[in-house]
Amino acid sequence: MPLRIAITAEPIPSHVSALDFVLRPAREQGHHVALHAPLMFRGEARRRGVEFHPAGTDWSCERAVQQAASEIWRASGNAPFNRYVFGHLWPEQAAAKAADLLAAWTRARPDLVIAECSDLGAHLAATVLGLPLLAADNGLGPVLLDLWDTDIAPALLPLHKAHEQDTPALPPMLVPAPVPWFYGTPPPAARPVRRTLAEFRTVLPEWLDGAPSGRPLVYVSLGTLTTAMPGLRTVVGDAYREIMAALRGIDCDAIVSAGDLAGDLRSPDPRITLVGYAPQPALLRRADLFVTHGGRASLLDAVQGATPVLGLGVLADQPANTAAFARRGLGRALDLTATRGELADAMTDLLGTPGYRAALRAAGAELAQLPPLDLGDLRDGSGTRPGGRAPDRPRRPGPPRGGPGRCYPRRPAS
Repeated sequence: MPLRIAITAEPIPSHVSALDFVLRPAREQGHHVALHAPLMFRGEARRRGVEFHPAGTDWSCERAVQQAASEIWRASGNAPFNRYVFGHLWPEQAAAKAADLLAAWTRARPDLVIAECSDLGAHLAATVLGLPLLAADNGLGPVLLDLWDTDIAPALLPLHKAHEQDTPALPPMLVPAPVPWFYGTPPPAARPVRRTLAEFRTVLPEWLDGAPSGRPLVYVSLGTLTTAMPGLRTVVGDAYREIMAALRGIDCDAIVSAGDLAGDLRSPDPRITLVGYAPQPALLRRADLFVTHGGRASLLDAVQGATPVLGLGVLADQPANTAAFARRGLGRALDLTATRGELADAMTDLLGTPGYRAALRAAGAELAQLPPLDLGDLRDGSGTRPGGRAPDRPRRPGPPRGGPGRCYPRRPAS
């Protein structure tokens, strides 16, 4: 029987792609799928053939927000950055998202909600309405778990009390990878499921589908968010320049995907192609080495392409991700400020050591053995409220005590 499935996302450029392991199976299994997300994702929903409903704001695109977060990262490092972003900014935005979703889901009640693990407003709205709820791990699950008791739950508590709810808790989580790969301590009720991608992300464009040169192919991408944040542009731009300088001393071809920074970079070497965007999952099935910021989705793309990684973790979960992959023998990890000599040595090692690719093939086999996502089974047997309780009987929410939630200006649709 088809279900009405509501899926939610927060305004980070790569986050809808990180939810494809839920979106694609839900659509292919014949369910009615609606993406509830900020306006920046209207086009992404259309590309995936799912319904779109605006919810929340494009707050992460605001220059003042990006600048403040960037300054904390540059001045104090990644741990204070994570506390500020996930323990302050994300909870602060939950009220506006919850208000939109409470209105939408009261009008048209979904059978199942699958919210991004970091979508704190969606978790609250589903709990208030007694909807079966699961969290989709977008890669930030380990960061949220680390900060939950000390920063996130205390920041959310006033909003939850305003809606007559208990202490905030993370919902049961869907993880598109073996749980020990990214978690030292597994989250409660974690369910590993098979990873799938949107169809259009697996197709190489014609300009990339030419005859091979016979040289190894290196693909470089330090992510979409890092190049969009004004306070990180200089640091990330310098890293790209060091990487390209290292590539010039190696007998290889390279594709450097630099987002908004592509126009600011120059490569006199014809073997290095600079682009703003490339279809990463498809390209990694051709590449011999991936130089990456270490986002969880990017690392899983590398596993599925059996491509060794050189990780330069930037922020949030990325440094821990790249360190974990290095420990597993799937690549190497360096600091973002590594010199061209250090980068060239690591690239040469990764290109010349067959053991890395063998380890990735084994990891890919492990990834492929995860069970497929069955949405009907989730609704019938696993849909729960946070803490593992069965859903309450639905009730219509009244106005929250303590006044309305803080609202934020909406940006025009992009």
